[in-house]
Amino acid sequence: MSSKIRNMLKIRPCLIALIVIVLTACQSEVYNPKPRGYFRIAVKDTTYTPLPDIAPYTFEISSLAHVETRDKPDEKYWLNLVYPQLNAILHITYKPLKTNKLEDCISDARMMAAKQINKADDIEESTVLDTAAALYGKIYEILGNEAASPYQFWLTDRKNHFFRASLYFNSVPQNDSLAPHIDFLKKDMLHLIETFEWKEEKKKK
Repeated sequence: MSSKIRNMLKIRPCLIALIVIVLTACQSEVYNPKPRGYFRIAVKDTTYTPLPDIAPYTFEISSLAHVETRDKPDEKYWLNLVYPQLNAILHITYKPLKTNKLEDCISDARMMAAKQINKADDIEESTVLDTAAALYGKIYEILGNEAASPYQFWLTDRKNHFFRASLYFNSVPQNDSLAPHIDFLKKDMLHLIETFEWKEEKKKK
């Protein structure tokens, strides 16, 4: 074997090792994206006070909300509960059953909740029933990351009044990131329902 060939054989292992190192170094770094995370939004403790005497119904409102009236001839006793810290609004509508049919009001409320189904994963219904307070209704909890209105409900005494409320956020729906706000406001809505009274029923007590 010539000396030239022997020298090549000595050099070749070193050359192969160098090529391997260079190729390894040139490979793109593999990036495994981390699961998307969201900031947890701290919500301060809240206290409750009665709704001002501006409607034929009453309930307790959170200290995090303020009332905006929408006083128009065809929107009498319609209100907004505005939550500035949470960037949310509870839209409240009211219809007297003297001029509106209960069946039509319920149908409209169901239709408004059903409009969310295209962006919702599911809609869970709960029944409100308090015969002593003449309070009947439905709660629609609308599940899904892109649902524009995650919570809606309606209440009635079946004779004179129909009350409907729907919760909206002033932002593009991204309900995973809004989960702390939604959880808080669901509890706030339940407190509203639990303290809800028709004025004439309250006077009878």
